[in-house]
Amino acid sequence: MTNWNRQIPFGADHGREWDERWEYQPLNGSTRLFEVRVRAGKSLDVLRLKGIDLHEVRKYADFLASTAERLYGATADIRHVRECPMCKVSLDRAAVELAVFGVPYLRCANCGHVGIGARPPADVLDEIFAESETHSSIYVDRNAIEIRMEQIIAPKLEWCVHHFFEQRGREPLSVTDVGAGGGHFLAGAKRRGLAVEGFERSRISRAFAQEAFGLVLRDDDFLAADGNRSDIVTFWGLLEYIAHPRDFIAAARRRLAPDGMLVVEVPRVDSLGTMVQGMDQAVVARHMDPTTHINGFTDASLCTALVEEGFAPVAAWYFGMDAYETSVQAALKANNPAMFDVLADFIPVIQQALDRGRQCDDLIIAAVPM
Repeated sequence: MTNWNRQIPFGADHGREWDERWEYQPLNGSTRLFEVRVRAGKSLDVLRLKGIDLHEVRKYADFLASTAERLYGATADIRHVRECPMCKVSLDRAAVELAVFGVPYLRCANCGHVGIGARPPADVLDEIFAESETHSSIYVDRNAIEIRMEQIIAPKLEWCVHHFFEQRGREPLSVTDVGAGGGHFLAGAKRRGLAVEGFERSRISRAFAQEAFGLVLRDDDFLAADGNRSDIVTFWGLLEYIAHPRDFIAAARRRLAPDGMLVVEVPRVDSLGTMVQGMDQAVVARHMDPTTHINGFTDASLCTALVEEGFAPVAAWYFGMDAYETSVQAALKANNPAMFDVLADFIPVIQQALDRGRQCDDLIIAAVPM
């Protein structure tokens, strides 16, 4: 079994970053040690960003459910996944972790990675997302541009620049963002003076990036694309969509400057948000959505893939939207919007505790080539 351990100081989560030692014992090979700078929690006024309309949540969940029926129903072209996409071990001993819209997610017995074990071909999933205006709606909301830039983009960009400087002793000069969405991160990096390049499959998102930020995003295949090497390559919420995530990690290594840094954000499956969505009659409108998110990551699965593709993790950031998700699910189950109004006051406090305890549904890892 792939084995990761971490050494954590007492009191490490008291509102500041701290240092941990992560130990990796591969199936075959010697133990490797990594010094990792860790942060937990991120300020986010989720109600200002997302608001809450239970009718709209149900409507979007119904859209996802109907899309899932089209992708995974009796007449769909379904292919079985034989090995874990992260650690490459056979899925013969994998067990069902949860099912969403009747679609089961399997957990790898080796690295704990969770993924859909029987799914349509990659090009079918890619085409759904590339042409779906509804799937891309979160990334093309003009009313939320400045909120997103302030509360999501600015903290992430600052974190990237800080850890790049910590590793390389200089400011980064360029960034390539793969799965760039509406171009928000690249717009923030450009404002800071970095040279930017972005790849995005969604036609609607590319059009938004050009209209809102004047950015021309590439629609070609990052795995085969040429271009200049970048100081930083970012995958913000990309690998959960990808049938073979390690191919993208390997491609990032080729596109990085020799002293570059890769930054990867993924949904964490070992979280309260996942458990709530696994309950009977849960209304799933984000996170474990089988129409787009065919992968759910563990710390071990992501780090295993990074190390096996030649990267050393150097920084990690834990945070999430589990408290928001739980409050929404409770209000939906009770069919009572007023319940959410009461629970909303508890969201930041509960989320802070979940982030510090690593029961959150989001993780960012920064890694450098070994």
